[in-house]
Amino acid sequence: MVNDSTAPATTPEPNDDDEVTIFQERPNATKDTFDQSVIYASGSDERLTVVLYAPDLQNIGSIDNTKSAASATYLRSVTEGFSVGSTITFSSTFSVEVSAEVVKASMQLGMSISFTAQYNKSTTESVSFTVPAGKKAFLYQGYLRTVILKHDVGRGTYAYVPNSDGRFLSNLTVTADKPVVGATTVRQG
Repeated sequence: MVNDSTAPATTPEPNDDDEVTIFQERPNATKDTFDQSVIYASGSDERLTVVLYAPDLQNIGSIDNTKSAASATYLRSVTEGFSVGSTITFSSTFSVEVSAEVVKASMQLGMSISFTAQYNKSTTESVSFTVPAGKKAFLYQGYLRTVILKHDVGRGTYAYVPNSDGRFLSNLTVTADKPVVGATTVRQG
């Protein structure tokens, strides 16, 4: 877990030339991975990035209305932001845009996330969906797996911070008429 006391003191300004990659699976802890991730803290001794990988959909609700003559509505609170065992803090001037297309089963979903200071805390909003009589529906929320990668500047090494695995819950929600199962792939946006 990265505590505020061990995190570098300064936050870098983003470089417009930097390109952030959403990896298909957790990559090795290397300079290449570091360079393609979201840098959020930098000091003279170490720099930290958030590595984004394995986008997926989690089922957050469903309605089986097949035996009803009336429509049914489902209201769910959805949280957006980081769910990690580490402190991740972006400066108020920090902004990085990440775009990708997530493909799972027969669904293709565009995902675009702007990492800014708003993600220093999670936000919750309500999402509602209605299912007509005689139908089923499943509600999914998009997310990315995350892990913190540390570059030890003095040693020139790269290593994942222990216990820093987590999720970034997006505000992307989608419904389907049947469960969405199978492997997920990502196409960079």
